[in-house]
Amino acid sequence: MGNREQTILVVSNDAVLCAAVRREFDAKLTGVRVAAVSSINAARRIVQEDAPAAILLQEESVVEEAEGPRGLAPTLEAVVASLAVYAPVVVVGLAEKHPELSALIEAGAADYVRRNGGNLRAAMQSIKRHLHLEKHEAVLAPERFENGEEDFGEVLRHELNNPLTGILGNAELLLAEIHRKNDGKLPHGGEQRLETIAALAVRLRETVRRLSLEWEARQHPVH
Repeated sequence: MGNREQTILVVSNDAVLCAAVRREFDAKLTGVRVAAVSSINAARRIVQEDAPAAILLQEESVVEEAEGPRGLAPTLEAVVASLAVYAPVVVVGLAEKHPELSALIEAGAADYVRRNGGNLRAAMQSIKRHLHLEKHEAVLAPERFENGEEDFGEVLRHELNNPLTGILGNAELLLAEIHRKNDGKLPHGGEQRLETIAALAVRLRETVRRLSLEWEARQHPVH
């Protein structure tokens, strides 16, 4: 993984933002490529073909999108959950939207940067952190278990706890609302919660896969 080109996907119709990201990463970091699109649909096509290391999403891109039989715009949570299946999402948006993504943020599937004068710097730092984690994770992870530095059980509990908490929390809220209404229909916002549950479940599966590889590397080191 160390030599593989890393892709940053920027979802925004703000030319200034896209240019700033390109200057920061294309010009300064070797092996990093910035791909920019202006719509959620275009972003979904790209993530399926070229798994990015991180996604930078401007909230306005979601607000301007309309889909579904009634032409309703998808919620921010639903969009971020669908993209977080493929890579961590760094969202730049209004402060009041932050609570909507709490489950995904707590699970490590998304970061939220409030839109203000310093948002670009904070967003860049979040993206760099995700690039670093993806690039060095496979190489450095086995070292965590060497010489008894970290117990595998403790690592497992720590890394699985956040996505599990998000899955259980959203499922419990959805079930409570279904039981309260008791009309056989999915309650308002139910589809978005299911999107979040699905995204966190995929992230949980990937975490288990990664930890299994780390354990194998520890048990059968390459000399």
